Amino acid sequence: MMRSMFSAVSSLKAHQLRMDVIGNNIANVNTVGFKSSRVTFQEVFNQTLKGAGRPQEGGRGGTNPQQVGLGISVSSMDTFHTRGSAERTDKNTDVMINGDGFFMVSDSKDGANKNYTRAGNFYVDTTGNLVTANGYHVLGYNMDEDGKFTDELGGIQISKSVSSEPKATDKVAFDGNINSDIDPATTAGAGNDGGTFNSTMKVFDSLGNEHDIELQFERIDDGSSSTRSFEVSVASVNGETTATIGGGPITLDFDEAGKLTATSDDELNLKIDDGAGSFEGAAALDINIDLSDITNYAAESDATASVINGYSSGKLEEYAISPVGEVEAVFSNGDVKIIGKIALANFNNPAGLEKTGSNMYRQTSNSGQPQFGHAGMGGFGELNPGNLEMSNVDLSREFTDMITTQRGFQANSRVITTSDEMLQELVNMKR
Repeated sequence: MMRSMFSAVSSLKAHQLRMDVIGNNIANVNTVGFKSSRVTFQEVFNQTLKGAGRPQEGGRGGTNPQQVGLGISVSSMDTFHTRGSAERTDKNTDVMINGDGFFMVSDSKDGANKNYTRAGNFYVDTTGNLVTANGYHVLGYNMDEDGKFTDELGGIQISKSVSSEPKATDKVAFDGNINSDIDPATTAGAGNDGGTFNSTMKVFDSLGNEHDIELQFERIDDGSSSTRSFEVSVASVNGETTATIGGGPITLDFDEAGKLTATSDDELNLKIDDGAGSFEGAAALDINIDLSDITNYAAESDATASVINGYSSGKLEEYAISPVGEVEAVFSNGDVKIIGKIALANFNNPAGLEKTGSNMYRQTSNSGQPQFGHAGMGGFGELNPGNLEMSNVDLSREFTDMITTQRGFQANSRVITTSDEMLQELVNMKR
């Protein structure tokens, strides 16, 4: 039988396999996170008809070997791990890796069976687990009760049942003006043009209850000096007088430029005990008040608490993933907390990973051991929230490869046809 026929058959098989890979690439041109592949060929082996001969001394020169090739086989099937283009989705659980790295996913919440993917089209299931489209848990680090990341990898939890604990108010900062023309002789309660000016602030106790505290600024100097003095006291708490500032009223002195020069205490502490009758078992309040930005000009009194910390309890309203993989939760009380962090993995040889379907890969002996880390740290790309990484298939290259593959298949088919005709002529010699 003719060697050319068997060489052509091996080439047909190789070109068919290459066409299969090209077809799969084109089929996945819009698959999220897909990485294209290619096929390369190599000669199988050669039959040596005559070996090489060395030159003779003073005689003939050397001769080259005479060999006939016996077909081709697949040399490699390579996966290109170049980054695909970004598709903006604005979905808060869609993320892409802008650089090196893979998301880690598992079919168990403890992450025992790890797979790796570049597809970041994630979802939150009914129990609050961050999962892939086929239900695999996205692995990372959750927050413990102390507000620190856990050491063990596990499924990211974004539960709507998560709540924000209330925080009692302990710092208040005032700004604005107290009218310098207030008459010290006017009786209390006369308003901005009288002897006092009242300002109300809303604070929270340890249970998240809201309370209205009214501070009173009363001018106490006799008006004969360029320095004006005001006494700060609590007018009411929730409509009742139940609190003191540092054990008694605080005195504020303003200079000729209307600036605060001194107070009777270095720190202004508003202490409120449970005597208010409306705290309902909450801890007593101890609030530090900063009055350093209050002025005393000849203008309408408008001093108010511009910065007040503390808040009531809150429920999870929305969440987002940051470029470093942190899952930030926004609560109804305005509090923002980090409740988890997506982890990434990388390999010395990503091309050595084995595809397992559903846009996932698994570790092999030639990929190397996974190196765990976080987005944005050394060796790992940052995340691009609200975007997805599209397929890296280059259609122009695929169509070009399709043409050359088709022509190679046709040419080898012709080799088989021609070899068959030659065999037919050989058979006909018998006639």
